[in-house]
Amino acid sequence: MAFLEDYQRELKRQSRHGRCLHYSNGDRCNEVVSAHSIQKRGQLNLIAEDGHVYRLNADFSILEKTKGFPSLKKTGVNRASTFAGYCKYHDNELFEPIDNFPLGPEREQIALYAYRSLCREFFVKENAVKVLAKMKDHPELDESSRRFLSALLIGHSLGLEGLKHHKSIFDTALSGSNFEQFEFTYFTSRSPCSVQLSGLLYPDYDFEGNHLQDLGNNETPWDLITFFTAPVDEGWAFGFGWHVSSNRSCVQFMQSLAQRVANGEKVEDMLLRFSLSCCENHAIRISWWDGLHELSRAAVMERMYVMMHPSVPVSSRYLAAGCEGIANWQYEYVHTTLRAAG
Repeated sequence: MAFLEDYQRELKRQSRHGRCLHYSNGDRCNEVVSAHSIQKRGQLNLIAEDGHVYRLNADFSILEKTKGFPSLKKTGVNRASTFAGYCKYHDNELFEPIDNFPLGPEREQIALYAYRSLCREFFVKENAVKVLAKMKDHPELDESSRRFLSALLIGHSLGLEGLKHHKSIFDTALSGSNFEQFEFTYFTSRSPCSVQLSGLLYPDYDFEGNHLQDLGNNETPWDLITFFTAPVDEGWAFGFGWHVSSNRSCVQFMQSLAQRVANGEKVEDMLLRFSLSCCENHAIRISWWDGLHELSRAAVMERMYVMMHPSVPVSSRYLAAGCEGIANWQYEYVHTTLRAAG
C-alpha cells in the first residue's frame, strides 16, 4: 500500500531531522547526537542480553499484517530509545549529574530526568504533527481515512501546544537552577528488573478511577507528570517527577497510588499496569518476555494495544486493575516530597 510506505518513509525522515532542544540552544550547539531517553549505561545495559532488548515494533508493514495489534522487536541498545533532540555539547553538559551519578533524593536529578522525558516526547510529537500535516492529503486516502488523519492531526497539535507550555516552564526553571520547583516520588528495588522506560502523561484518572482533569477542555493547560527508571546506589528505581505548576492533579494522582498500597495492592502490579497503559517508550529484557506465560504476554499486549490506538475507548478505572502477578520484582523503599507538596 503506497500510503503506508510513504507514511513510514516520512516518519523516518522526520525522526532523522535533528535539532537541539536545550533551553539555551544556539551558537554553542555542535553536532546533533542520538540521545538516549532511557539511559544506556545505567539502564539499558542492565537488562540487555547480547547487546539487545525488546522494543515495540512501530513498522507499519507489520502493523498492517497484524491489523494494528502490537508486537515486539529485538533492538540493539545503541538504537533503543534514541532521539536526535540534543547537540553533543548540551547533552553532555546538561545531563552529567544523571548520566554519571546514581539517582538520589535530589531535586536537580529529578528535574533532569523529567526534562529528558519531556524533550523526547516533544521531539516525537513535533515530528508526528509534521508527518500528519503532510500525509492527510495523500491521494490514496479515501474521505473517511482523510477525516481520521485530520482528527489525529488536531489531537497531536493540541498535545504539542501543551508540551510547548510545559517545556517553557521547565526551560525557565532549569535555566535558573530553580530545582526546588520540582516534586517527586520514586521507588527503589534491588531485584533484577526486566522493564525500563521513560515517558510522560497528562493524568486524566488516578489509580482509584477518580477524575483528575478534563482532557477535552483546551482552554487551560493540562497538568503533566513524567516518569522514568534510573540507577540507584544498590539497584534501580521507578520514579515520577513533576513541576509544582501541575501539583493539583499530580499530588492527587500520587496520593491515590499511596492509598492503594495502604489497602494492600502491590505497587509492582500498579506500576507495571501504569507502564503498559501510559507509555510506548519501553525497553524489555528478552529472556523475561520469552519466559512469560502466554496469558501474561496476551494481557500485556492488550494493554499496549489500547494505549496505541486513540479510537479504542478507555475505562476511567484503567489504572485500577489488570496485569496482576506479571512483575516478578519487588520495591523496597520509597522517596518522596509528597508531604512537602501537600
